[in-house]
Amino acid sequence: MTLKTALATAALVLTSLPALAQTATQPGASGAMTTQQVKTATVQFITLEPAAAVTSRILGTKVTNAQNESVGDIADLVIVDGKTVSAVILGVGGFLGIGERYVAVSPDSVTLVRDGDGWKASVNATKDELSKAPVFDYKKKS
Repeated sequence: MTLKTALATAALVLTSLPALAQTATQPGASGAMTTQQVKTATVQFITLEPAAAVTSRILGTKVTNAQNESVGDIADLVIVDGKTVSAVILGVGGFLGIGERYVAVSPDSVTLVRDGDGWKASVNATKDELSKAPVFDYKKKS
């Protein structure tokens, strides 16, 4: 199972959560504003396969390359429009979190396979390529 498949499953779960009720203010017959309840989304339950990856179990997963070198770990996921995983944030470089920097890669770039009770992730990139990749700066993102 690729990371993209697992993340798409996780995103599907997120999108199936019920929407919070919102209120809209409308003018009443006398022109005074009244509050009216807007419909909430209907809950849709799904059944996941036991092999599905959930983010709580893949965050922190060590990432290796084709030479079986450790090149980093999965630090985060970027979800756009509330449902699509658009990037996997890898923590690369550094030692014990000191000097670590973050790079964003496409979910298609990461292969995720079950490894016993956990997960194994790999990318087709060298340490040098990852060290030269553009930095993902959390401070600039909202």
